[in-house]
Amino acid sequence: MIPATTPEELLDVSEALAERGAKGFLLSGGSDSKGRVPISDFLPAIREIKSTTDLKINAHIGLSSKGEIGDLVRSGIDSFSVDLYGSDETIREVLGLHAKVGDYADVVSHLYSAGAPVVAPHICIGINEGGLRGEFDAIKNLKKLSPKELVLISLIPTAGTAYENVLAPGKEMMLSVIRRARNDLPDTKILLGCMRSKRNRSWEYDLVTAGLDGIVLPSAGTVERLKREGYSTKKRAVCCSIP
Repeated sequence: MIPATTPEELLDVSEALAERGAKGFLLSGGSDSKGRVPISDFLPAIREIKSTTDLKINAHIGLSSKGEIGDLVRSGIDSFSVDLYGSDETIREVLGLHAKVGDYADVVSHLYSAGAPVVAPHICIGINEGGLRGEFDAIKNLKKLSPKELVLISLIPTAGTAYENVLAPGKEMMLSVIRRARNDLPDTKILLGCMRSKRNRSWEYDLVTAGLDGIVLPSAGTVERLKREGYSTKKRAVCCSIP
């Protein structure tokens, strides 16, 4: 990602993106010790970007407070990506935070209450050592909020991390979560996001038949097979969190 550690740098980056014809960008960053991404520090710059360019902004806000969320929504941000978890143990063991499952669900609820135009909850499959631990509960909790969109991502074993030798979630694990999401959220648009292991693309088609509405960066073979099987496909050059 492009670094922008001050409001001035964010304005410079945004201006350069607009001049290149970009449609928008993801605004994210590292979290603090409480799981909050300090985007509120950039509110004046965000408002200026929205008033002077046509760029769409998708913000990953972490555990922002209710007051911060109201300010962020009023700044003009177009969509919000929110991580969801279904296990307090996962939050503690993987993220190193003392937060609870309900704290993340509250962020989604507060965004809806504040009138956020688009809220895109994200659930990471296999985030706890590559196994299922709370993903189904996260879907169950999300059901109460009737989201318009859900983005599923998955663990990417990464060199230099504690999970570098963990196996990425396989076909059956991915299918089980997608099927549960499709069953519990029949009216929700379910997408497979970009942050996932792409070592084995041979079963992407099966994930679609299990209930996906879209895949970010599908393989060419997946697209060809979908067309052969009678699916109507549409290509969009935009972040999946932006409708």
